[in-house]
Amino acid sequence: MSSDKTEKPSPKRIKEAKERGQVARSRDLASSAALVAGTIAMGWLGPRMLHTLTERLAQGLRFVGDNAKADMAADTMASLVWADGATFALVVGPLALTAAGVAVFAQVSQHGLVFAKDALAIKFDRLSPSNGIKRLGWSQAGFELIRATIAVTVIACIGYRAVADLVVDARLLAGMAPGQSAATAWDHVWKFLWRSGIAMATLGILDYGMQRYKLMSQLKMTKQEVKDESKLMEGNPEIKNRVRRVQFEMSRRRMLASVKTASVVITNPTHYAVALEYRRGEMAAPRVVAKGADAMALKIRAAAREHNVPIMENPPLARALHANAEVGDFIPPDLFGAVAEVLAYLIRIKQLVM
Repeated sequence: MSSDKTEKPSPKRIKEAKERGQVARSRDLASSAALVAGTIAMGWLGPRMLHTLTERLAQGLRFVGDNAKADMAADTMASLVWADGATFALVVGPLALTAAGVAVFAQVSQHGLVFAKDALAIKFDRLSPSNGIKRLGWSQAGFELIRATIAVTVIACIGYRAVADLVVDARLLAGMAPGQSAATAWDHVWKFLWRSGIAMATLGILDYGMQRYKLMSQLKMTKQEVKDESKLMEGNPEIKNRVRRVQFEMSRRRMLASVKTASVVITNPTHYAVALEYRRGEMAAPRVVAKGADAMALKIRAAAREHNVPIMENPPLARALHANAEVGDFIPPDLFGAVAEVLAYLIRIKQLVM
């Protein structure tokens, strides 16, 4: 059926959809990329972060011990809060910026930079309860439900494994030094975050593939839509052919009108006709002003007789000129001698005045 959408969307249709803000995107892919980047950054910056926080905590305890009996004024508390806030920003800032930058990059890499002003317009049909109920149907909400269920299940399994490993190592923590206990806890946290990030990234890639598949399915076109768009982009073939015919006819008329300026018309005698113009002292070589074969050759000869232009029969020269010189070009150098003989002959019989 011509109304069935079986054709792939054209680049123009995809571009228009992008301008409307209709692009393939996966929120899970951006969040999982941020989680993986944050985990890597935490593993790299973790020791430095822990050392900075430990040093700041030690400084705070020393300050409290040295000023145990001193009155805490508002200015003193404010300075401590600002110092702790600056330390916290220096510690957490690189981690947060890394996660945020990777999340933005992952989002932009899916569909590029998109500014869809149409998506900002107020559409009252979105407020319709009936349309909201339709969006809750299986065709639209079913996939989201399955995706969310799979994600929760995967994270729950990873969390269960992390807790099980921690329970096994819990009885050993009592005999460890504080630093060793902290390192063991950090190792468990690192493994949980890393496994969760990889799992979510995998689900995000699959989700992006499904979102793109759904978008391409929605943008599919019918055969008639493809034809209409092709006509709109390239023009109607019938009109283009008609324009070509008109242009060709106008070119023929201009060429026939130029025959009256020719110095001689060389013929085959019936198959080819080439009109040459030469003005001594003005032109370096004879120039082709008209040429044609068969019917056009007849018209050139008729125009030459009408304007009293000499006609010379020279089949080899006519064929060579027709094959090797275009209208408006000077004749090829290897034909100078043959054309010069024709012009000299016309001068001798006084049919040509140079």
